[in-house]
Amino acid sequence: MHFPELLDILFDERGILLENRGSFLNPDYSKLHSPMLLPDMEKARDRVIQAIKDNEHIVVFSDYDCDGIPGAVVLSDFFRRIRYENVSFYIPHRHLEGFGLNFDAIDEIESRGAKLIITIDCGIADIEEVRVAQEKGIDVIITDHHQQKPELPPAYTVVNPNRTDSTYPFKGICGSATVFKLVQAVYEKESFGVKPGMEKWSLDMVGLATFSDMVPLIDENRIFAKFGLEVLKKSPRPGLAALSRKLNLDRKNMCEDDVTFMITPRINAASRMGVPKDAFDLLRTEKLEEAEGLALHLEKINNERKGLVASMVKEAKANIEKRQNMLEVIVVGSPEWRPAVVGLVANSLVEEYNRPAFVWGRDGAGHHPSSPMVLKGSCRSYNGYNLFLLMSAIGEAFIEFGGHPGAGGFSVTLENLTTLEEKLSKALKSLKAVEPQLRGSTAKWIKIADIGENLWNTISPFAPFGMGNPKPIFDIKGEIKSFRQFGKENNHLELVLTDGKKEVKAISFFSSPTAYSLLPTTKICTVRANLEKSYFRNRPELRLRIVDIISA
Repeated sequence: MHFPELLDILFDERGILLENRGSFLNPDYSKLHSPMLLPDMEKARDRVIQAIKDNEHIVVFSDYDCDGIPGAVVLSDFFRRIRYENVSFYIPHRHLEGFGLNFDAIDEIESRGAKLIITIDCGIADIEEVRVAQEKGIDVIITDHHQQKPELPPAYTVVNPNRTDSTYPFKGICGSATVFKLVQAVYEKESFGVKPGMEKWSLDMVGLATFSDMVPLIDENRIFAKFGLEVLKKSPRPGLAALSRKLNLDRKNMCEDDVTFMITPRINAASRMGVPKDAFDLLRTEKLEEAEGLALHLEKINNERKGLVASMVKEAKANIEKRQNMLEVIVVGSPEWRPAVVGLVANSLVEEYNRPAFVWGRDGAGHHPSSPMVLKGSCRSYNGYNLFLLMSAIGEAFIEFGGHPGAGGFSVTLENLTTLEEKLSKALKSLKAVEPQLRGSTAKWIKIADIGENLWNTISPFAPFGMGNPKPIFDIKGEIKSFRQFGKENNHLELVLTDGKKEVKAISFFSSPTAYSLLPTTKICTVRANLEKSYFRNRPELRLRIVDIISA
């Protein structure tokens, strides 16, 4: 394949017209949409400025995941830069309080003397909690990006690109990006003595959240991802440096996979296995010793999380395999499972069974009056089905539900659980699968001789890759010279492919020859793979990341 031809194919798959190719390959920070286009932004901006000038106590209430926590750090950066100290942070405990605002939190915030709450990545569904806060004389600015239910909370303002009345040009930004827009809006009206452009140093957090929350990397998300990654590489945060050292990450060559597969799980581990504030403190601390201790702690509890999820996935698959019939939607769970990690189980089940998965567990407490008997869960989509619409279609079956088209959360009674799988499967039949955003994205045939710096220089400008901008997939036919298991636990696969003149290495993590039906006698095969550049031990090396192996 000629590389100019490949370039045209990649642009065409992404629907990028000739006149837009330059802006796609070279994202421009100045091309971000104006924050003032977001609904209620002017009112929110002016209320924040007023609170600062009047020295009101402000409480930042963020979600506990790797969108909400980086968003809280964005506001922490802002208040530090303007030297405003009458602010505190509240991140709910995932197990004991659950998602979003709750009445006990409102009471605690009132006891702090707060006059203003700014939510991050939550609040859009918390109608009664917001009403109580407003009645107590605490204004609530909601910044969120989750889907809106029919009624908006009675907040002072609701800043959300996904409001039904929103005319914002792009609906796909994450919660951290939404609150970053609020910071931009404030600076545009009142600098508070901060030099223009200093907010860009918070783009590491917006980038981290954009990669972590699985939003499409198109439109202005491509700008956030590109510049966020650049700031992550040189961010002065001691916590990022400590975590990178712990993970042996080469920050100057950090890529999007390093963020989503290495950093994100450690940040999320704080809320899944412990206290979410630990992740927040890691990302905002200025103390080297504190950063080292928190990085060590997050690595420890993330390893505990891995073991827990692996056992739950095994149990879930055993449960499913016993069923005589498998419906269009999987619902599985156990009262012994921790709701904080069931989303990870759902991910595995979607990959295994190619259908949406709803996985539930049970907490011992929560903010709902009947919470000891309430089952809580997470769901993940397949084939573009909109989970929010799916759950809305049988809304009466849930106590609460919310989220994105591709992922969400729910709570349900034990009584309704018995018919949930049947109802969801029936409702799914009336939903249409969303057409993939990439038109005609298929594997491209290349030769082993094509693999080199020229090919890499053709595809690497399309990075960062992710949802809406997937890595190109190539089919490469060749002879297997060797394959082996490697790693501390020998749980990774390395294969050497040759055309008789040139060799190329292909790897698959957490895999084995049997996963691809490779036999010692297999000689000729087609490797379906992504091309990547490894910097292991500071040695740049082009290699293939295996997607599939097709024996000849």
